[in-house]
Amino acid sequence: MLSNFNQSPDLSTVSAQTNTMAMTPVNVISDSDEGENARSASAGDSATAIAEADSLFFTNPPAFAANTTLSEAFGDAENFFGFAQSEASVTGGFLINPAPNSTETFSFDLTAFSTLITSGEESKAKADISIVILGGTDPNPVNQTVFDFFSVFGELNTLGQDDIFSVEVSDNFTLNTFLPSGDFGVDLEEELADVLAIGSYHRQFDRPTYLTFIETKETKATVKDSAQVPEPISTLGLLVFSGLVGLNSRRRIS
Repeated sequence: MLSNFNQSPDLSTVSAQTNTMAMTPVNVISDSDEGENARSASAGDSATAIAEADSLFFTNPPAFAANTTLSEAFGDAENFFGFAQSEASVTGGFLINPAPNSTETFSFDLTAFSTLITSGEESKAKADISIVILGGTDPNPVNQTVFDFFSVFGELNTLGQDDIFSVEVSDNFTLNTFLPSGDFGVDLEEELADVLAIGSYHRQFDRPTYLTFIETKETKATVKDSAQVPEPISTLGLLVFSGLVGLNSRRRIS
């Protein structure tokens, strides 16, 4: 959740995009969708991919924003490939206009999390949550420069590859918690990781400034079988669920 904004945006936009592909020896099926709430699904003979994304921004004081993405791919048999990608974003434009010889603050709190699950010899799950704050004397973001940034990344790779968890923040962000937890490692065929980040943003301005706030969340799920074993294998697949806390939505692989 992005909450406790001390300013309300003068303008705001939300977006959601999804993309899926399921490929087997006899067919290739792909699908995509976009909007504030997007969903796409592809299913082949032995592979399925599902992607969902939701995004919202309440601008009435106190303003807050939240979004979720779900990317899920799984298969069962030989020679299959499943891919799901979801992206959701919120954008807000703010005018910070302090009185002469004074300062004005722009601040908010954030709680970000992602859950990644992989199962099978060739499966991968990724979640990337980022915030960029642009600013300048022009309200057009194209003419603004990057003031601050925040990024949380998680990636699970089943068997033989390193898992990755990272966080990057600029000076005006305060990171109170960064906690990857779960059951994961290079020797595990089934992995689960929860990644939690809690923090806040606070910056003072002593002159009129246009700010553009952009939060983007992207998740990807990939599963495949290259039929390198004599008998068909069963791969459950993988799921990525990622969110900014506040949108009550859960999904499970059944």
